[in-house]
Amino acid sequence: MNQTQNRQIADLVQSAKEQFGDFSDAKKREIFEIIKEAKSRGLLRKQPHDKCLSEYVNAANYLLRSYSTDEFTAALNRNLDYIYVYVALVSTNSILTTA
Repeated sequence: MNQTQNRQIADLVQSAKEQFGDFSDAKKREIFEIIKEAKSRGLLRKQPHDKCLSEYVNAANYLLRSYSTDEFTAALNRNLDYIYVYVALVSTNSILTTA
């Protein structure tokens, strides 16, 4: 990740902490591992909700589908898990941030 991406993620995380409270390191690691595994298995796609996938993979796919839309921003503001998923997507280079 470049410095701009790190700053954007840091700003997003700080905003989420202010809105939702502090983060759980265990949950953050769990979501990161799930997203990393989903990426390696080719499960991260702009596909609709699939009841056979984990809630985090479905959240990741929703974020991939709605990226650069108002729905994307709304999803990040509605649920802390979406913030974790977004950070995992950026960390695994599954979604790119813009400068």
